[in-house]
Amino acid sequence: MRARNPLYIMAKPPPEVQAQIAALPRNDPGRGPDLLHVTLISLYDLHHVPPEWLPATIAALDGFVAAPFPLAFDRIENRKAVTLRTRDPLAGARAFQKALVNHLLAAKAPIMDGTTPEPHITINYRGDRLGSQTLNALKLPPIGWMVDEIILTESIVGKTTHVEHGRWRLREVAG
Repeated sequence: MRARNPLYIMAKPPPEVQAQIAALPRNDPGRGPDLLHVTLISLYDLHHVPPEWLPATIAALDGFVAAPFPLAFDRIENRKAVTLRTRDPLAGARAFQKALVNHLLAAKAPIMDGTTPEPHITINYRGDRLGSQTLNALKLPPIGWMVDEIILTESIVGKTTHVEHGRWRLREVAG
């Protein structure tokens, strides 16, 4: 069964970072920079689940508290698609993903796929067979930002469309 309306929790770069990514020579100019994102968690396909799952997920996210975390990418890689990645462990992002999954499980939010992919940004879904290159080789600094909000997003497969179902600001956890 192929996904038709997958639901993700993602982070989107701010406009100035979107512009940096859009200017990369291997970026697909046919996709709008507003579609650039990092998938933090893949949840489930809205087309194949009960209608009450989406409100339950939103309610669970309403109770989530976590600190902002940095993301930075210093290389372009061609796997099945062309992506921005890094060899750094992205410890802050991985800790965030773990905390988010643990929160959703504790809140008994519906999670089917529940995958926490390696953080990356797909810049060309077609792939270009040009292999890997560092941004340094292109005389560019790493591209990154401080993630200070997460977005619950439905992807309409085949339509290059994102439907936003909510945004949550990240803030320092009171201790």
